[in-house]
Amino acid sequence: MQRRWIIGLASGCSVDGIDVVLMQIQGIGVEASIEQLHVQHQPFSPEMRETLLKLDNSESSNLRSLGRLHRILGETYAAAARSVADSAGVGLARIQVIGSSGHTVSQDHEGRFPGSLSLGMSAVIAERTGVTVVSEFKARDLAAGGQGTSLGVLPDYMLFRHATQARLILHLGGIAGLVYLPPGCRLQDVIGLEAGPCGLVLDALIRQLTGGREWFDAGGKRAVQGRCLEALLQSWLAHPLLHRRPPRSFPRSVFADEFARRAVESLQDHHGSLHDLLCTATHFVAHGIHHAIRRYLPISIHVDRVYLSGGGVRNGFLLHLLQQQFQAPLARTDELGVPAASRQAMSYGLLAALTLDGVPGNAPSVTGAAGSRLLGHLTPGASSNWGRCLNWMAQHVGPTALMTSDY
Repeated sequence: MQRRWIIGLASGCSVDGIDVVLMQIQGIGVEASIEQLHVQHQPFSPEMRETLLKLDNSESSNLRSLGRLHRILGETYAAAARSVADSAGVGLARIQVIGSSGHTVSQDHEGRFPGSLSLGMSAVIAERTGVTVVSEFKARDLAAGGQGTSLGVLPDYMLFRHATQARLILHLGGIAGLVYLPPGCRLQDVIGLEAGPCGLVLDALIRQLTGGREWFDAGGKRAVQGRCLEALLQSWLAHPLLHRRPPRSFPRSVFADEFARRAVESLQDHHGSLHDLLCTATHFVAHGIHHAIRRYLPISIHVDRVYLSGGGVRNGFLLHLLQQQFQAPLARTDELGVPAASRQAMSYGLLAALTLDGVPGNAPSVTGAAGSRLLGHLTPGASSNWGRCLNWMAQHVGPTALMTSDY
């Protein structure tokens, strides 16, 4: 039986901490299935959150500070991996590989040389755990002409496809992403794209409005007390990024603190309150998602069920607005055995496993890359673990796996 333990680590735009999953999977490549799952969330300290937010919204950073943060985040990821293994009673010696997202601090997909920079030193993770690490997943897709985003499409295909049910997977993270899985689909039938800003803009606004005392609008309780400022909403919906055809990505800085600052300054012109601003922003998120579905998914598609993941599932007001946009019922991915808060970490763990299996992890039709590619940088763990990984790849990365690549 081809069973193995995999760890996935992820931290997103919300800058609230690290989601970590420990999975026992059975099988090879896209046919692998999850047999056991342990999840944890390790919050960032207030100081770490402040540092990362300043870095995310700065045009330039002190290189020495950047290098130190790269190291500290590596130590933090390593501690999260050790913690979940300890809690599950699974020794690190039994783990095959760790997939780490890193924390993206720079992402520019415009111009001749698009690039992305993520912090979280993989060598430190490998050193502290003794486990081989796969990281920098975006880099190869970017190098092949892709956006380096929507890399969760293949993991979503593995986790959520169904023989008879058409499913829309909607991730409510910093950026809202959607994946459409037709019934009985093949990978080439899957549609995925970044729909628009989500928690990124809502969190930036609540920080701006509370002077940093609150990090998010818990449950949407502030937004639901306001009214939607229609003129302001329409001006936001006219943003050119929302009308760019896929493959596309949304630079995090565009809808973060500067966007929130300008929005607060515009309140007087629109005769609104702070609650009105949050209400309008929540409508903006819901309308942006609806616009992406209506404009960029085939008009003939039918959806039996919409499954939600990401931190946005805790925003009751946003879910109410989304339900108004869909005829299909909404549910959390928890119903399918994938905790809503852990879906991204699971994706990176599965992408790491696919790399060791010799299976490309990107979907060129979604990312815009010139072809399918093996993703990630491999950082060897302890000699015993690295030897096991090499032996695994020698056995399983053969001509059949390589035929799926464009090398």
